[in-house]
Parts: sequence; structure tokens; C-alpha cells
Amino acid sequence: MAEVNENNAPIDCVIIATINSNNSVAAVTVMAPQNGGTEVSTELIMKALDDKGVKAGIIEETVNSIAREKLYNTDFVVARWKQAENGVDGEITYHFEKSVEGKPTENSKGNVNYKDLGIIRTVLRNTIIADITLPTDGEAGYDVRGTVLQPRPGKKASYQLGPGTQLINDDTQISAVIDGALFWRNNSFCVEPDITLKDDIDFKTGNIEFIGDITVNGDILEGFKVVSQKGSVTVKGAVFGGEVSAGIDVTLKKGCNHAKITAGGNIDSLFCEYSNINCAGDFTAQNLILCDVYCGGALRTKAGSGGLVGGRYTIIGDCEVGNIGSQHYPITEITLGNNAVLATEKEDLQRGIATRNQEVHDLGLIIDYLNNKKKELRGLPEDKEEILGNSVRQRLIKGREIQKMNKRIDEIDDFLSNRQNLRINCKGTIYPKTKIIINQSRCEVVVEWKRVSVYLDEDNEFKFAPL
Repeated sequence: MAEVNENNAPIDCVIIATINSNNSVAAVTVMAPQNGGTEVSTELIMKALDDKGVKAGIIEETVNSIAREKLYNTDFVVARWKQAENGVDGEITYHFEKSVEGKPTENSKGNVNYKDLGIIRTVLRNTIIADITLPTDGEAGYDVRGTVLQPRPGKKASYQLGPGTQLINDDTQISAVIDGALFWRNNSFCVEPDITLKDDIDFKTGNIEFIGDITVNGDILEGFKVVSQKGSVTVKGAVFGGEVSAGIDVTLKKGCNHAKITAGGNIDSLFCEYSNINCAGDFTAQNLILCDVYCGGALRTKAGSGGLVGGRYTIIGDCEVGNIGSQHYPITEITLGNNAVLATEKEDLQRGIATRNQEVHDLGLIIDYLNNKKKELRGLPEDKEEILGNSVRQRLIKGREIQKMNKRIDEIDDFLSNRQNLRINCKGTIYPKTKIIINQSRCEVVVEWKRVSVYLDEDNEFKFAPL
């Protein structure tokens, strides 16, 4: 029972401030004044909160509203904590699938290539492999007593850096350090500068194209190809009707049959049969049978019994072999040196000029005939006028082609004026039906020559000297 104020003395308002157990909320209740006692005010509420130890999170709008509207005998929340905002964990987003499933490719016309399966993924240096979102520290909070509430920092994204990769852009991206093949191994992406294929190159693997070195432990089967854009290719098996192309060297541990082999550097092989071979550097093999070869350096066979049996061999450098041709007399043709190649080109150009001169002559007859008819008839039908115009244009085009060909012949003649001292060293036997071209001189062997060096003397005559 409330105490009775018998003397009607003024009683000021009473402000009761409370804080809950975890200091997250502070509340006030204002008891109304009596008999003209002091009314509630913002200052009195703030003093009561301060006395209670409320230092932060005060809701000033509520405090002012209580004081302004004289809200008595009711509980009001006048302060709240600000909870700490924990940090956000980092994340990693990969731009490549972790596993590769070889699938046939389909072009825009709907044609499916079952030999291009894409099992090797080539990436270039600085290719972005993944984006990384860094963790945040979070934002601190406070309770109503002003105590700072620390957040839980976010955790770093879980990842590992594999070989051939690096962090860039303030650790927000993973990129390739080198050109190479991209693999997922040991819970990380790695970029490897060379690759090894354990099995044969066939329908299981499809064609292989890569920027670096390639090693094939098995064979390359018919219709499939292995291409190294900037590196070398080593095949520990053989190439049977397949294709190998390398920016640098090609090594065929066993050899090739009905294959196409191209190298920007050297080629080293065992047997080569019925194959098309092109290399910018030296070419070394055990035996070459009925091959078509262009060798930008020197050509050598590995053993005394090895040699060239049938086929065409264009060799820019020297030639050192065991045998040339065979007792069965298949035609073996050897063209030695740049000059011989240029001489062949000159002959082709001369034949081309003769053909075009005949075409120019025939076009001239057509033009003369139609011009005479045009004068006689004072005009030509539309189709004949079109033929006349086309004939005039074609004669001009053929004339320009002849001029370009003659210019190229002049250039070749300048080159051919410089003698090349090249030779063929045969440690075994040169058999009949062997054709040899050195510089611009030609020779067909009609008798067997054993252990002989073939070259041109000062008069550009062939010499067969004992080794």
C-alpha cells in the first residue's frame, strides 16, 4: 500500500534504470511526480543511465520522447547493444574443371570429330586459374556498458598453390607462371611445362596438341597426330600412319611407317618407311626406305649397313650414309644444297612462264576476234561483251604473273652464281639408278660405287673419290 503524503508535499519523479544480465539492453521506468514535484527531463534520464553505468547504445529518440510526452509508469528500452559482426570467410572460384573428360568436338556445322578429345588443357603464362575472395575482419560491437565486443575474423579460403602457379593481385588470383598443361593434382591446380602420355595415341586419347615437350610411351596409330607447338616430341614406340609435328626436335625411338614427320629442329629416328619427313635441322636415322625427305641441315645414317633405299631426299647440308639404293635398283634421288633446290624452283618457274605465255597468246586471239566483231557489228551482245572484258582482265593478270616469275628467276640466278661445296659420303655402296643433283649439275649412277665421296670439281663435273 502506497505511503500517503498527508502534508501534500511535492514529490519529484523517480527514474529507475535497469540493465539485463548480458548487458545488451537498458530500460527505464519513470514514476510520476506528485503535488507539483519535478517532472521528468532528458537530463534526468541521462543522469540516471549514467549512474547505472549505461555508456553506449542509448536510443536518444526514445529518451527525448519520454521527457517530451511525460510518459510515466511504463517500461521503455532506452539503450541497446550493437552486436559484433563476424568476418566473412574467404572463398575460391576456379575457372577450370578439376577433372577432364575427353569428348569429341563438334564444329558450327554439326560435324563431330572423334579424334579431337581435348584431354590436354594448354594454358599460357599469366592465365587466370582462380579468383580468391579474401576474408573480412568483421566489425566490432559494444554492449550498453560500453564494453567493446570483438568479432570473429573470417577464415582464409582453403587452397594450395601447385607447381607452375602463383598468387597475384594482392593474393586475390592464382595465375599460371609458365606456358604448359593444366592438371589437378594433390588438391591443387598445377601447370607442367611438358607432358607424358603413358599409352598409345588412339581413340582413347585422341589427337594431342600441346605447347611444350611431349613424350609418348607407346605408339602413334594411323590417323592420329601429336603436335608440340613450341617444344619437342619423343615417341618411345613407333608412328604407324600417324603424324608428328614439333616446334623443335622429334625423336622416334623405333621409327615410322607411312607417317608424316615435321620438326622445326632436328629429327632422330630408327627406321623410316614410306614416310614424308621435313626438318629444319639435321636428320639422323638407321634406314630410310621410299621416303620423301626435306632436310634443312645434314642427313646421316647411324650404322654402316643403314642407308637410303628409294625415294626422294632434298638435303641442304652434307649427306653421310651407309648405302644408297639397293641391288633391286629402286630409284633413289638425292638433291644436295640450296642451289639444287633453287635450280628446281627455277625450272618450275620457267615452265610456269611458258604456260602463261601460251595463255596470253590465246587470250590475245580472243580479244582481237571480239574487237573486230565489235567494229563490224558496231557493238556486241551482252554475253560477248562480258567475255571480252574478262579476257582483257585475265591477260593483264597473266602478264603481271610473268613479270613476278621473271623477277624471281633473276633472284635465283644471283644465288646460283655462288658455288656450294657439298658432298655425299657413302660408307657402303651407291647402287645404279641413283640420281644425284648438286647445285645445278645432275648425275645418274650406272655402276656400283663402294666407299666413295661424291662432289663437284671446279668445272662442276661429278667426282667419285674413294673415302
